[in-house]
Amino acid sequence: MLKKILTVLAVLAVLSFIAYYNATRVNTRQLTVREENIYSAKIDEDTDGLLVAYFSDLYFGEFLKEEDLRTVTDRINAFHPDLIVFGGDLAVENADRSFLLGCLTDLQATYGKYAVNGDMDDERSQTILQEAGFVLLENDHNTIDVDRNSFINLVGIDNLLNGNPDPASAFAGVDTSRYTIVVSHCPDLFIEMNGYDFDRFLAGHSLGGQVYLPIISLFDRPEGAKKYFKDKTATNGKTLDISNGVGRTGKNARLFADSEIVLYTLHSSK
Repeated sequence: MLKKILTVLAVLAVLSFIAYYNATRVNTRQLTVREENIYSAKIDEDTDGLLVAYFSDLYFGEFLKEEDLRTVTDRINAFHPDLIVFGGDLAVENADRSFLLGCLTDLQATYGKYAVNGDMDDERSQTILQEAGFVLLENDHNTIDVDRNSFINLVGIDNLLNGNPDPASAFAGVDTSRYTIVVSHCPDLFIEMNGYDFDRFLAGHSLGGQVYLPIISLFDRPEGAKKYFKDKTATNGKTLDISNGVGRTGKNARLFADSEIVLYTLHSSK
């Protein structure tokens, strides 16, 4: 019996070491590109194939350093996206402003770059994004014109925690007969969106748990991601998609929640 107990303990110790090593030495160096194909009758043939690159939660300057940021921007540009969207939480206070601005400026997209505020973003972050060519959507929307009569809608709503989310203002004048993407930093805002017509809601904030441990992570969810924490949720024809984000905060580790860039390719299902 003692031998069996010792064997079990030894196996657990080895597995714990492997998990710790992967979380702190391997996964922190990985960047996943998650590709999603979206089919909708609201997407017309002229918009078919439109590529949207979405990334969130950089926390640049904490554990994500210059080399890592350059990898992120190079990977995004390598796909030649039509549209780039940033989901908030740009950088820590002491981050290298000039390097960050240079990398963000280098991002290129056919129909522009857009961003929303995260709960960690301040006036400094907003200024950097705007100087880098991003349009900051604060309870506002923009029509992404692919052709004269071909477009999608991009709706940006302020973050749920310390912002002033106002979906009514953001949706004012939106033609929801066309495909509509909503972007807001905190996924729990999805709860309040039942009365609005949209197709996909992009969020971040939770980092997918960063170090995601089943069951245990149920009790360690941040404000703004208590109900919706990870992965995708579909209800009433609307899909919430929560990105794991790119950076790390609090601890330099990732487990079962890989850093990611998300690529959405829109397809007409007419």
